[in-house]
Amino acid sequence: MDYKRFGTMVDCSRNAVMTVPTVKKWLDLCAEFGHNMFSLYIEDTYEVDDNPYFGYGRGRYSKEELKEIDDYAASKGIEVIPCIQTLAHLNGMVRWLTYKMDMVDCDDILLAGEEKVYTLVDNMFKTMKECFRTNMINIGMDEAHMIGRGKYYDIHGDTDRTKILVDHLNRVSEIAKKYGFNLTMWSDMFFRLATGGSYYVSNAKIDAGIKEMIPDNVEIVYWDYYTKKKVKYDKMFKAHKAKINKCFGM
Repeated sequence: MDYKRFGTMVDCSRNAVMTVPTVKKWLDLCAEFGHNMFSLYIEDTYEVDDNPYFGYGRGRYSKEELKEIDDYAASKGIEVIPCIQTLAHLNGMVRWLTYKMDMVDCDDILLAGEEKVYTLVDNMFKTMKECFRTNMINIGMDEAHMIGRGKYYDIHGDTDRTKILVDHLNRVSEIAKKYGFNLTMWSDMFFRLATGGSYYVSNAKIDAGIKEMIPDNVEIVYWDYYTKKKVKYDKMFKAHKAKINKCFGM
């Protein structure tokens, strides 16, 4: 297969945040391998305007550091694609009362439908626009297992959780369009919500209308760290294309 983008993703949200010199060493290796893309996974480990507790004590990157990384990558012919989170995987952020009081559904999941959440997402995209050349952002949204089961339930009652996910995705998509971004999103929640929690179900009964509800500036990405057999990947890729959208894999 002829990939337009080919590269690696580095997780700078768990255990430690790579220093800028270390990222540059990694980019040197990527250039030697012929990569043209580098995904920087940063949940809350970057600076966001008006949010002093976002990434506080986590070794977050300043805007200047992100720009330095992007400039260096560009000099090597590599596009840096930030991988952020706009729904779940924000346990580093939600520990702070300023967020937890009215911006959290439950666990590490943001409260869909809350306007303060979308103000935060807007500021996230503002940082991305200031710091990176790319017009592509990965917005995460994976492993939001308890979406709609916490404060959202208290406010809205029992609601179709796939609808919550899609409505939230559309709000995030509209904010991204303001900044000229195309988005990628991890795919697992569409499958998990349709199957009661399982991801690797190629015959999942996903509503046929879901594909039409996904915004035109969003591509769905299949992630899989565990599968070894090609036949399983092939089945899941086909399931994604048939049930959700065109996709590619990580």
